[in-house]
Amino acid sequence: MIQADLVLGDYRDHLPAKDACWVVTDPPYNVGFAYPEYRDSLTGDGYRDLFVPLVGYRSVIVNYPEVMLASVVPVLGLPRRIVAWCYNSNLNRQWRMIAWFNCEPDLSLVKQPYKNLGDARVMELIRNGSDGCDLYDWWQVEMVKNVSSEKRGYVNQIPEEVISRILLTTVPQGDLVFEPFCGSGTTSAVARRLGYPSIATDVSETAISVASDRLSEPRLFA
Repeated sequence: MIQADLVLGDYRDHLPAKDACWVVTDPPYNVGFAYPEYRDSLTGDGYRDLFVPLVGYRSVIVNYPEVMLASVVPVLGLPRRIVAWCYNSNLNRQWRMIAWFNCEPDLSLVKQPYKNLGDARVMELIRNGSDGCDLYDWWQVEMVKNVSSEKRGYVNQIPEEVISRILLTTVPQGDLVFEPFCGSGTTSAVARRLGYPSIATDVSETAISVASDRLSEPRLFA
């Protein structure tokens, strides 16, 4: 069975060696979300301190662009690649930044449907067996809403499709995925479904409980 460990505690006490894992995380954004058992409103220095242990790690981090530039980049340095995750929303943001630090994706490894199906060149590619074009550097993936089938009763849940694209374009099959901020367990669930071993930590007992239930779902073992 694919390893999928969940650990209650601060990730800084359980971080694997730098060459032993790939960090993939959708961390708390420090914008006041009502997480259980966690205060999402640290001081600037306190929030930046969350990322200090990740210096030098191969990390993929999802965050709002302003927060990324103010708090993550000053600690981890400039990312090697950036992708915009875009979605429809009536909130004041319609996209989040996905940034690769000390690594970069190969967007040719995941295909997306062609846009211009009436184009003669596209029609020829399809006739020749092409199943789509390389991923763009902006990903249109809708947010997880309260009515979404993915919803697991946890705040700020990231879509499985976003994590799937990150893993498939970045992490070699069989390598360990480490998620410092487990939340609802999306990264762990997607890793298990795709065949990646994973370790996830969280300071919230609620998060670990939700993620544990999610990892037992039959669909992940199909």
